[in-house]
Amino acid sequence: MDLKIISWNIRKAGLKSDAAWSYLLEFNADIILLQEVNSFPKYIKEIYSISYRKAITKTGNKQQFGTAILVKGEIINEIELVSQHEWVNKELAFFHGNLIACTVKIQNHPIMNLISVYSPAWPVNPERIKGVNVKGVKLNNNRDVWCTEILWSALKKTMPLNNNPWIVGGDFNSSVTFDYLWGDEPRGNQEIIDRLYALGFKECLKEFNQQLVPTFKNAKGGKVIHQMDHLYVTHDLYKNLTFCKTGKNEKVFGENLSDHLPIVLKISN
Repeated sequence: MDLKIISWNIRKAGLKSDAAWSYLLEFNADIILLQEVNSFPKYIKEIYSISYRKAITKTGNKQQFGTAILVKGEIINEIELVSQHEWVNKELAFFHGNLIACTVKIQNHPIMNLISVYSPAWPVNPERIKGVNVKGVKLNNNRDVWCTEILWSALKKTMPLNNNPWIVGGDFNSSVTFDYLWGDEPRGNQEIIDRLYALGFKECLKEFNQQLVPTFKNAKGGKVIHQMDHLYVTHDLYKNLTFCKTGKNEKVFGENLSDHLPIVLKISN
Protein backbone atom coordinates (compact mmCIF):
# COMPACT_ATOMS: atom_id res chain seq x y z
CA MET A 1 0.00 0.00 0.00
CA ASP A 2 1.34 3.43 -0.95
CA LEU A 3 2.07 6.07 1.66
CA LYS A 4 0.91 9.56 0.61
CA ILE A 5 2.44 12.60 2.28
CA ILE A 6 1.74 16.33 1.94
CA SER A 7 3.52 19.35 3.37
CA TRP A 8 1.82 22.72 2.98
CA ASN A 9 1.90 26.23 4.37
CA ILE A 10 -1.85 26.64 4.17
CA ARG A 11 -1.78 30.38 4.97
CA LYS A 12 -3.94 30.79 8.04
CA ALA A 13 -6.66 28.38 6.98
CA GLY A 14 -9.44 28.07 9.53
CA LEU A 15 -13.00 26.93 10.00
CA LYS A 16 -14.28 28.85 6.99
CA SER A 17 -11.47 27.96 4.56
CA ASP A 18 -13.47 25.22 2.85
CA ALA A 19 -11.80 25.66 -0.54
CA ALA A 20 -8.33 25.04 0.91
CA TRP A 21 -9.46 22.09 3.02
CA SER A 22 -11.37 20.58 0.09
CA TYR A 23 -8.30 20.80 -2.11
CA LEU A 24 -6.18 19.23 0.60
CA LEU A 25 -8.59 16.32 0.98
CA GLU A 26 -8.45 15.63 -2.77
CA PHE A 27 -4.98 14.16 -2.27
CA ASN A 28 -6.23 11.59 0.26
CA ALA A 29 -2.94 11.82 2.14
CA ASP A 30 -1.98 9.56 5.03
CA ILE A 31 0.35 12.18 6.52
CA ILE A 32 -0.07 15.95 6.35
CA LEU A 33 2.47 18.46 7.67
CA LEU A 34 0.88 21.90 7.91
CA GLN A 35 2.16 25.37 8.68
CA GLU A 36 0.25 28.60 9.31
CA VAL A 37 -3.01 26.87 10.15
CA ASN A 38 -5.46 28.71 12.40
CA SER A 39 -7.98 25.97 13.21
CA PHE A 40 -9.46 22.72 11.91
CA PRO A 41 -13.03 22.08 10.72
CA LYS A 42 -14.83 19.21 12.38
CA TYR A 43 -14.68 17.07 9.23
CA ILE A 44 -10.86 17.26 9.25
CA LYS A 45 -10.75 16.19 12.91
CA GLU A 46 -12.98 13.23 12.09
CA ILE A 47 -10.48 11.94 9.50
CA TYR A 48 -7.12 12.70 11.09
CA SER A 49 -5.35 12.46 14.43
CA ILE A 50 -3.81 15.86 15.01
CA SER A 51 -0.87 17.32 16.94
CA TYR A 52 -0.98 21.13 16.87
CA ARG A 53 0.67 24.05 18.60
CA LYS A 54 0.67 27.79 18.02
CA ALA A 55 3.81 29.20 16.41
CA ILE A 56 5.81 31.96 18.08
CA THR A 57 6.28 35.62 17.22
CA LYS A 58 9.65 37.34 17.17
CA THR A 59 8.94 38.75 20.64
CA GLY A 60 7.96 35.39 22.11
CA ASN A 61 4.18 35.67 21.99
CA LYS A 62 1.93 33.09 20.37
CA GLN A 63 0.88 33.62 16.77
CA GLN A 64 -2.75 33.34 15.73
CA PHE A 65 -1.68 30.41 13.55
CA GLY A 66 0.19 27.23 14.35
CA THR A 67 2.08 24.20 13.10
CA ALA A 68 0.54 20.74 12.82
CA ILE A 69 0.93 17.06 12.06
CA LEU A 70 -2.12 15.15 10.82
CA VAL A 71 -2.15 11.38 10.32
CA LYS A 72 -4.65 8.71 9.32
CA GLY A 73 -3.52 6.55 12.19
CA GLU A 74 -2.17 6.85 15.71
CA ILE A 75 0.06 9.57 17.10
CA ILE A 76 2.01 7.43 19.55
CA ASN A 77 3.86 10.23 21.30
CA GLU A 78 5.52 13.58 20.83
CA ILE A 79 9.27 13.52 20.33
CA GLU A 80 11.39 15.71 22.58
CA LEU A 81 13.93 17.36 20.31
CA VAL A 82 17.23 17.85 22.12
CA SER A 83 20.65 19.18 21.21
CA GLN A 84 24.10 18.65 22.68
CA HIS A 85 24.23 22.44 23.17
CA GLU A 86 22.33 23.93 26.08
CA TRP A 87 21.82 27.24 24.27
CA VAL A 88 20.17 25.35 21.39
CA ASN A 89 17.87 23.56 23.87
CA LYS A 90 16.73 26.98 25.08
CA GLU A 91 15.97 27.95 21.49
CA LEU A 92 14.09 24.68 20.98
CA ALA A 93 11.91 25.69 23.92
CA PHE A 94 11.40 29.12 22.33
CA PHE A 95 10.45 27.55 18.97
CA HIS A 96 8.29 24.88 20.62
CA GLY A 97 5.29 25.79 18.46
CA ASN A 98 7.30 25.99 15.24
CA LEU A 99 8.76 22.48 15.34
CA ILE A 100 6.17 19.75 15.93
CA ALA A 101 7.71 16.28 16.23
CA CYS A 102 5.79 13.01 16.69
CA THR A 103 6.15 9.26 16.40
CA VAL A 104 3.21 7.80 14.48
CA LYS A 105 1.80 4.46 13.36
CA ILE A 106 -0.21 4.13 10.18
CA GLN A 107 -1.73 0.78 9.25
CA ASN A 108 0.43 -1.38 6.95
CA HIS A 109 3.42 0.93 7.37
CA PRO A 110 6.35 1.01 9.80
CA ILE A 111 6.42 3.33 12.78
CA MET A 112 7.78 6.69 11.64
CA ASN A 113 9.05 9.94 13.11
CA LEU A 114 7.60 13.14 11.69
CA ILE A 115 8.50 16.81 12.07
CA SER A 116 6.44 19.69 10.74
CA VAL A 117 8.64 22.77 10.37
CA TYR A 118 7.72 26.43 10.33
CA SER A 119 10.96 28.39 10.20
CA PRO A 120 10.13 32.10 10.40
CA ALA A 121 11.60 34.77 8.13
CA TRP A 122 13.57 36.26 11.03
CA PRO A 123 16.67 34.84 12.79
CA VAL A 124 17.29 33.94 16.42
CA ASN A 125 17.45 37.14 18.45
CA PRO A 126 21.17 38.02 18.73
CA GLU A 127 20.57 39.26 22.28
CA ARG A 128 19.58 35.76 23.41
CA ILE A 129 22.87 34.30 22.19
CA LYS A 130 25.12 37.25 22.95
CA GLY A 131 28.44 35.96 24.27
CA VAL A 132 27.53 32.35 23.42
CA ASN A 133 29.86 30.23 21.29
CA VAL A 134 27.58 29.27 18.39
CA LYS A 135 30.36 27.77 16.28
CA GLY A 136 29.39 24.42 14.86
CA VAL A 137 25.71 25.34 14.72
CA LYS A 138 25.73 28.71 12.95
CA LEU A 139 26.09 28.41 9.21
CA ASN A 140 29.49 29.32 7.80
CA ASN A 141 27.84 31.45 5.12
CA ASN A 142 25.39 33.43 7.24
CA ARG A 143 25.99 35.93 10.01
CA ASP A 144 22.83 34.94 11.91
CA VAL A 145 21.45 31.76 13.45
CA TRP A 146 18.08 30.63 12.13
CA CYS A 147 15.44 28.15 13.20
CA THR A 148 16.71 25.78 10.48
CA GLU A 149 20.04 25.40 12.28
CA ILE A 150 18.26 24.87 15.60
CA LEU A 151 16.33 22.06 13.92
CA TRP A 152 19.52 20.58 12.39
CA SER A 153 21.32 20.58 15.74
CA ALA A 154 18.36 18.83 17.35
CA LEU A 155 18.17 16.21 14.60
CA LYS A 156 21.90 15.54 14.90
CA LYS A 157 21.43 14.63 18.58
CA THR A 158 17.94 13.10 18.46
CA MET A 159 18.12 10.88 15.37
CA PRO A 160 20.69 8.41 16.79
CA LEU A 161 18.33 7.83 19.74
CA ASN A 162 15.60 6.53 17.42
CA ASN A 163 15.96 4.11 14.51
CA ASN A 164 12.56 4.74 12.90
CA PRO A 165 12.39 6.34 9.43
CA TRP A 166 12.15 10.14 9.52
CA ILE A 167 10.03 12.57 7.52
CA VAL A 168 10.77 16.28 7.98
CA GLY A 169 8.85 18.85 5.98
CA GLY A 170 7.51 22.34 6.00
CA ASP A 171 8.12 25.99 5.28
CA PHE A 172 11.85 26.43 5.83
CA ASN A 173 11.87 30.04 4.57
CA SER A 174 15.06 28.95 2.82
CA SER A 175 15.71 28.68 -0.90
CA VAL A 176 18.96 28.20 -2.78
CA THR A 177 17.86 30.99 -5.10
CA PHE A 178 18.57 33.41 -2.24
CA ASP A 179 22.22 32.43 -2.45
CA TYR A 180 22.70 33.90 -5.91
CA LEU A 181 19.91 36.48 -6.20
CA TRP A 182 20.80 38.43 -3.07
CA GLY A 183 24.45 39.22 -3.72
CA ASP A 184 27.72 37.63 -4.71
CA GLU A 185 28.21 35.66 -1.49
CA PRO A 186 26.15 32.56 -0.54
CA ARG A 187 23.84 32.90 2.45
CA GLY A 188 23.83 29.32 3.66
CA ASN A 189 20.70 28.02 1.97
CA GLN A 190 22.56 25.25 0.15
CA GLU A 191 24.64 24.73 3.28
CA ILE A 192 21.63 23.75 5.42
CA ILE A 193 20.52 21.29 2.72
CA ASP A 194 24.00 19.76 2.70
CA ARG A 195 23.90 19.41 6.48
CA LEU A 196 20.60 17.57 6.37
CA TYR A 197 21.94 15.29 3.63
CA ALA A 198 24.89 14.46 5.89
CA LEU A 199 22.37 13.26 8.51
CA GLY A 200 20.91 10.80 5.99
CA PHE A 201 18.09 12.80 4.41
CA LYS A 202 17.09 13.40 0.81
CA GLU A 203 15.17 16.51 -0.31
CA CYS A 204 12.42 14.81 -2.28
CA LEU A 205 11.07 17.60 -4.50
CA LYS A 206 14.36 18.68 -6.03
CA GLU A 207 15.84 15.17 -6.20
CA PHE A 208 12.80 13.55 -7.81
CA ASN A 209 12.44 16.29 -10.41
CA GLN A 210 16.20 16.76 -10.81
CA GLN A 211 15.82 20.52 -10.60
CA LEU A 212 14.67 23.24 -8.23
CA VAL A 213 10.87 23.42 -8.13
CA PRO A 214 9.54 26.81 -6.92
CA THR A 215 6.85 26.65 -4.23
CA PHE A 216 6.30 30.29 -3.23
CA LYS A 217 4.59 33.24 -4.91
CA ASN A 218 6.20 36.59 -4.13
CA ALA A 219 3.85 39.15 -2.60
CA LYS A 220 5.43 41.85 -4.77
CA GLY A 221 5.32 41.13 -8.47
CA GLY A 222 3.86 37.65 -8.13
CA LYS A 223 6.98 35.81 -9.31
CA VAL A 224 7.24 32.10 -8.50
CA ILE A 225 10.99 31.47 -8.33
CA HIS A 226 11.80 30.31 -4.78
CA GLN A 227 11.55 26.80 -3.37
CA MET A 228 10.90 27.86 0.22
CA ASP A 229 9.20 24.59 1.16
CA HIS A 230 10.98 21.28 1.51
CA LEU A 231 10.14 17.67 2.25
CA TYR A 232 13.00 15.50 3.48
CA VAL A 233 12.91 11.75 4.12
CA THR A 234 15.60 9.33 5.25
CA HIS A 235 17.11 6.92 2.73
CA ASP A 236 15.01 3.97 3.91
CA LEU A 237 11.93 5.83 2.65
CA TYR A 238 13.49 7.66 -0.28
CA LYS A 239 14.52 4.44 -2.03
CA ASN A 240 10.79 3.67 -2.47
CA LEU A 241 9.79 7.18 -3.60
CA THR A 242 7.58 6.95 -6.69
CA PHE A 243 6.12 10.46 -6.99
CA CYS A 244 6.89 13.98 -5.77
CA LYS A 245 5.29 17.09 -7.23
CA THR A 246 3.70 20.35 -6.12
CA GLY A 247 0.04 21.25 -6.22
CA LYS A 248 -1.18 23.15 -9.25
CA ASN A 249 -0.26 26.82 -9.54
CA GLU A 250 -3.56 27.72 -11.18
CA LYS A 251 -5.49 26.11 -8.35
CA VAL A 252 -3.50 27.30 -5.33
CA PHE A 253 -2.41 30.73 -6.56
CA GLY A 254 -5.25 31.26 -9.02
CA GLU A 255 -7.93 30.64 -6.40
CA ASN A 256 -5.90 32.38 -3.66
CA LEU A 257 -5.77 29.31 -1.42
CA SER A 258 -2.23 30.11 -0.26
CA ASP A 259 0.98 31.80 -1.33
CA HIS A 260 2.75 28.43 -0.97
CA LEU A 261 2.22 25.31 -3.05
CA PRO A 262 1.74 21.99 -1.28
CA ILE A 263 4.40 19.32 -1.82
CA VAL A 264 2.85 15.94 -2.52
CA LEU A 265 4.77 12.68 -2.50
CA LYS A 266 4.10 8.97 -2.67
CA ILE A 267 6.19 6.16 -1.24
CA SER A 268 5.55 2.53 -2.15
CA ASN A 269 5.39 0.02 0.70
